[in-house]
Amino acid sequence: MTPSLRLVQTQRQTLAMTPQLMQAIKLLQMSNLELEAAVREEVDQNPLLTLASRSDGRVPVRREGVREVSGNDPLAAVAGRTSLTEHCAREAATLGLTPAEQQIANFLIGSLDEDGRLSDGAETSALEMLGVSGAAVSATLAKLQTMEPTGLFARSLQECLALQLAEIDALTPVAQGILDNLHLVARRDVRRLAEVCDTSESAVVETLSTIRTLDPRPGLAFDAAPIHAIEPDVIVRRRANGGFLVVLDTARMPKVLIDADYHAEIAATGNTAAVSFANQCLRSAHWLTRSLDQRARTIVKVASAIVTRQRAFFEGTAQHVSPLTLREVAEDIGMHESTVSRVVSNKALSSPRGVFPFRAFFAVAIDAADGSVSADAVRAQIRQLVDTETPASVRSDDEIVKTLKANGIVIARRTVAKYREAMNIPSSVERRRMARHEGFASSHLRR
Repeated sequence: MTPSLRLVQTQRQTLAMTPQLMQAIKLLQMSNLELEAAVREEVDQNPLLTLASRSDGRVPVRREGVREVSGNDPLAAVAGRTSLTEHCAREAATLGLTPAEQQIANFLIGSLDEDGRLSDGAETSALEMLGVSGAAVSATLAKLQTMEPTGLFARSLQECLALQLAEIDALTPVAQGILDNLHLVARRDVRRLAEVCDTSESAVVETLSTIRTLDPRPGLAFDAAPIHAIEPDVIVRRRANGGFLVVLDTARMPKVLIDADYHAEIAATGNTAAVSFANQCLRSAHWLTRSLDQRARTIVKVASAIVTRQRAFFEGTAQHVSPLTLREVAEDIGMHESTVSRVVSNKALSSPRGVFPFRAFFAVAIDAADGSVSADAVRAQIRQLVDTETPASVRSDDEIVKTLKANGIVIARRTVAKYREAMNIPSSVERRRMARHEGFASSHLRR
């Protein structure tokens, strides 16, 4: 066959990811706060766009470093709580520290984690960065550890609990032995603890009861980060004649206006460069408004499909959501599964049963005698079975499997173990051990 050159015309369809399409996709998966920031950026760049007033009659204003709190804001008191750093700085000022000790104290305060403990290597870093002696660091640390609440500036969980026991004159040899063997506490091995501490099991249980009253994380009494309330994107209301009404919470949605008069003024100048720029801004503005409108309608569609699928949950006749996948919602609304995935990201809805993220309504299906149940419902049944146990009837994973099977739910033992561990429920061996020693240490001592 002789090689030759020729022209061939073919026709095919392709999806081109234009900048406008990429913008629409990004807007779809943004939360309201992220969306408002993106719209503000677009308004700053496009002279034909104006940020419209909200339904409450005001234009949202972003102020760097300023927090406005109204007089009737229920979170105002919480927002004004003292941080751990501020508290320690004030307490350190009352300790009569020398300038050198104050310098060390400031460094150690900055090395605290959210629990109020010193991070690993904080003392070594102080020696290297401040050029002070180990004795000076130790002396300053000893003074800082006298702060309230007791337990701050501890270098470990053991030291945190030991400081609190010493304050109430309860740091006995038995207590110290228990603190030195917290791995046995985590295993709830009272018998071994009694052997290590050379005492009776009753003495160990009594000491553990005292340890239970301590606070292993004293730093959490202070604010570590600002509290962010969940702002719903969709509101679900019950209709008077039955059913539910799904509406977008437009009060939280940014709104933009296109200044057509300004565009006309620029067009009337006859300046080619200015007119070209204005036309480009106009096209960009129209695309943004269409993208925002499409985003709003898509969110409502997905939310409506969720409410329809989870009607029993919203009506209160079911305690847990039914099994649901992204594909099922996508088929209901005639959209691609990836689109639904973007919509449910960072979105929440407010309903008579509370505020829930969209993701909460999607659950894995598990076969049951009367159809299928969600994994959440199965976990709830496992939790209920464990909570109703008595010291004489602690159920093993195999027994839980049999009980669930009798209720029409067939799952493997490893699935029960996985769900149990995810809910921080100890094994049956540990639960039996706990039942034998009432008042045993709580799970927070595992850290």
